Amino acid sequence: EWIRTHVPGIHIPDAIITRLRGAQKQKAEGQQICIELIQQLREIEGVAGVHVMAYRQEEAVAEIIDRSGVLAGRVPWYPSRDSNRNASRNPKSEPSLSEPRAIA
Repeated sequence: EWIRTHVPGIHIPDAIITRLRGAQKQKAEGQQICIELIQQLREIEGVAGVHVMAYRQEEAVAEIIDRSGVLAGRVPWYPSRDSNRNASRNPKSEPSLSEPRAIA
C-alpha cells in the first residue's frame, strides 16, 4: 500500500490490495500476482516485454520470470557478421564490437 500512496503515477487496483491484505504470506502472494500479470500481458498482441521491479526483493526476479514461463522456447539473439541484412554494408565502415575504438 505504501507505493500506492507515495509514488506518483502508480495505480494499484483495489482487488490487488484486497488480495494482498488477505494473504497469509504477502511476499509470496505479491510474487504470484506478478507472475499472473506477466502471463496475462504476454497474451496481448503488441506487448513485446515487461519490466519487473522488485524493490528490496531483487533476488526474486529470476524466479518470477522463470515461473511466468515468458521465456519458454525463446532463444537469445546475437548479432552476426554473416547475417544477410549486413551483407550489403561495407564492413570497414561498421564499428566492430570486438575491437575497441577511440571516440573523437
